Amino acid sequence: MKTSYAMLGLCLAISACAQAQSEPTPAEHVFDVLASPKLFTSNWKQAMQQLAPWCKPSTRPEREQIKRGNVECGENVKADSFAMSPEMGGNIELVQASFGGAANCAYVKKILTRNFGKPSKVKGECEMEWKIKPAGKGGPQRYASFQATTDDDKLYYTLGVEQGP
Repeated sequence: MKTSYAMLGLCLAISACAQAQSEPTPAEHVFDVLASPKLFTSNWKQAMQQLAPWCKPSTRPEREQIKRGNVECGENVKADSFAMSPEMGGNIELVQASFGGAANCAYVKKILTRNFGKPSKVKGECEMEWKIKPAGKGGPQRYASFQATTDDDKLYYTLGVEQGP
């Protein structure tokens, strides 16, 4: 009987440990959302729901939002600046963000490659660009890029939709 309880306890401990290892960190959760094709078809409210609970609309004064963006995240995400548009109607067309932690390069590269295939331009191990197929025939070209630098220990990320003809 004691052996059964010991085995059950061991199984529960292993299960809990495995589950904890599969949980993404707050920064990985944010990168997963930013690197998702679904973001292009999301409006502001939907994008903020996907980023929750780690990020929320900025409550900073307007002047500071100009510098740091209209999205603020918890300290564990390490977002230095995070701007996403548009806030009013329409789908997300531009995301520009910088995060502390150039070490996140491998994770961001893995996620972007999984979602969008091979990068169209590689300038180094941690500087890449993707041209993403339009959502529909004749639709605008979409793109994603990131660069991680050890000089300032930052990861810079851009996601956008080309404008104009």
